[in-house]
Amino acid sequence: MQSWITKLALGVVTVASLSLAACKKDEVQATLTPSNSPTLSSTTSAVVLTQANAARTAATYTWTPVTSLNWSNANDTYKPAITYFIQVDTKGHNFGAPVSIPAGNGPSTVLTVADLNTALNTLGVAPGKATDVEVRLNASYASNSTTVSNVLPLSVTTYTFCPQPASANAWSIIGSAAQGWSTDVVMLYDCSSKTFSYTGPFVVGEYKFRYGGEDATTGKWKANLGGASSAGGNLTQDGPNLQIATAGTYTVVLTPGSITSDGKASGGSYTIR
Repeated sequence: MQSWITKLALGVVTVASLSLAACKKDEVQATLTPSNSPTLSSTTSAVVLTQANAARTAATYTWTPVTSLNWSNANDTYKPAITYFIQVDTKGHNFGAPVSIPAGNGPSTVLTVADLNTALNTLGVAPGKATDVEVRLNASYASNSTTVSNVLPLSVTTYTFCPQPASANAWSIIGSAAQGWSTDVVMLYDCSSKTFSYTGPFVVGEYKFRYGGEDATTGKWKANLGGASSAGGNLTQDGPNLQIATAGTYTVVLTPGSITSDGKASGGSYTIR
């Protein structure tokens, strides 16, 4: 029969054995270390974003990836995938709550105007004024394990997204000065100013503004606007064709009146530069 002294001694030995096993586990903990941190460079440090240019490139980020991942104190190893993100946060927030944009496999990532504007809207950046943000590359290679690149500054002006009306409910430019008398060039609607605009190439010729296309029954135009001055000014329903005397890239902004019950235009005005 064991005495209480013997039992106590056995208990101490057992606890010591467990402690030693725990220490051994800590000593052989496997670690995974990246061979290097990625580097990041950009084509720009300042950009003004507009909805008219939503599909265009805002910035191109070129980067070097993590070369390899190295195991230590590991018996069984595997090669985890590395996922890269472009991270954006407002200056001074130290990437406490950044927006992450998938960066693909590199060696460069193109951010369109729409991509960058959406990310910055998510951050709550106020539209219409230059704001300083910071950009970095994040390489994620295991659960809660990441390495990041150098940080790049970016001054950016965002816009508030404006849903566009269907083409049948939008004003367009039509004519030989644009893409011909059978092709409408749909204009971009601005929600705040309630105007339609287009920036693009024109050739020498004539054009008008049209809404709703042709009447399906008669084949005639419905609402259309023209005017006496090709340098901007007032427009009237069924007014004269406008003229382009010199080929080039122009910005045209149309302020239309209302559409009457018979599908005609009540008038309007435009500028061209």
